[in-house]
Amino acid sequence: MERAELEEYARNETVRADASEAKNKYYEELLRKMNAFRFGPSSERHVSDGQFSIFDEAEATQDEDAPEPKKSEVLPPPKQRKKKGHKKEIVKNLPKTVVEHVLTGDELLCPKCGKELTEMKTVARTEVEFTPATYNVVEHRSKVYSCRACDKQGIEGTIVTAASPKGLFRNSLASPSLVADILFKKYGLSLPLHRQEQELMRTGLNIKRNVLANWVIKAAKEYLMAIACHMHTALLAECVIHADETPIQVLKEPGKAATSDSYMWMYRTGAHASRKVVLLMHSPGRGAEYPAAHLAGYSGYIHTDGYSAYRVLLKPSGSGPPPDIVFVGCWGHARRKFTDIQKGLKKSESIKGTATEKALEYIGSLFKIEEEAKDFTPEARHAYRKKKATSVVDAYFAWCKRILPQCAGDSLRKAVNYSINQEQDLRKYLLDGRLEISNNLGENAIRPFCVGRRNWLFADTPAGADASAVCYSIIETCKANGVDPFEYINHVLTVFKDADIAALDMEDFMPWSPTLPDCCRKGGGTESLVS
Repeated sequence: MERAELEEYARNETVRADASEAKNKYYEELLRKMNAFRFGPSSERHVSDGQFSIFDEAEATQDEDAPEPKKSEVLPPPKQRKKKGHKKEIVKNLPKTVVEHVLTGDELLCPKCGKELTEMKTVARTEVEFTPATYNVVEHRSKVYSCRACDKQGIEGTIVTAASPKGLFRNSLASPSLVADILFKKYGLSLPLHRQEQELMRTGLNIKRNVLANWVIKAAKEYLMAIACHMHTALLAECVIHADETPIQVLKEPGKAATSDSYMWMYRTGAHASRKVVLLMHSPGRGAEYPAAHLAGYSGYIHTDGYSAYRVLLKPSGSGPPPDIVFVGCWGHARRKFTDIQKGLKKSESIKGTATEKALEYIGSLFKIEEEAKDFTPEARHAYRKKKATSVVDAYFAWCKRILPQCAGDSLRKAVNYSINQEQDLRKYLLDGRLEISNNLGENAIRPFCVGRRNWLFADTPAGADASAVCYSIIETCKANGVDPFEYINHVLTVFKDADIAALDMEDFMPWSPTLPDCCRKGGGTESLVS
């Protein structure tokens, strides 16, 4: 080969080697991030490198000018006595039975002198007993009556049947309490139907899982859907909404392969809403047409993670003006881009003194301001943010734009670019004290669905996915409003099965309604005495 050819070949090999090394570093970083995701802590709070180091603690924390502590500052505080009454606090909402143990007959005689003993005091000990769930068979027998006098006179006979409660489903063993228990276990405790089937068989009930699935879908479609629809109306009336979405596998989705993803969309009201709503809605895809349908006609603030599909809501419908919608960004996602860089480092590497540490310090100070103002009223929190957070936000974005040309590595460049691209939305939380710095409320609301999905894995049909969305919506809304999900569903099914649902005022049956019976509210206990 000629010299020029050798030089060209060497240059090409060098470029190829550099590309291979960069690719290897990327995959190594990706592997460390995946391991951190699987085995590391889930918290995204920034912890400085000094807090991880214990061997150079003396050198890192020394201060020659620090004054000597006073005697009162180094003496141990007085030993605190164990707080009394904590056991009573734990069991205060449980039914209580008092069992009295007394002496009778010859036991009351003194073993020394033979005289009768006198009661001095009572010593009490408390324990919690567990009674396994019991299933009772209730057979409704309605007497049928006829008029014998009419029969004797040749008049057409009168036959009257005694009234009895209507069944939940036609010719079914299901009762409101049994179905409420099945729904709560699956969607509140993430217990799949096949495990419930096994538990029922252990107690002597041989009910197959396909029957349980039919009950779930029927209960959602015939009774609970009316509740979810009214919750949807209440959601659109609020001024702040958190939105998120997550995949769900539906095996028999029309026109789609069984291995493809459908989506569960989650919408919930803000922390300061008068009516707290958590609403899940199933859709076959993740396109912009789905949030457009779910939130049609809405005006207000929407917290999102920056997903572009929500932007379709800004488009006017027909010839009318565009909706009055303000999108609020998530600083949690901005922070996550940098914490992922930290998780991808080797053990020998550190973020100390790097742009990643600086970014986490900026964002961490904003979250600290939120922590300080968490108990403020919305008006006071808005003023506090304006005073404390605005300057930090300005400084952070100025720093991002200054540091971007100097960013080394794709991960850092992507993290800084994310903040710059989302700047307009990330600043929006400063507009109103009812807004949050992150979309954590939305992510926390959709997490129970994600936990349940790990157990039951998929939905068989779209009807099953729709039923899951309705049931999760009701149970999570109950939790948000301090209502017992089982008692609530039992109450609703009991009333609805004998009523004309269309004629009912749905507001009276919402989890936030003050007219709900006391049994739906968490707490409250009863006491009985047994000698």
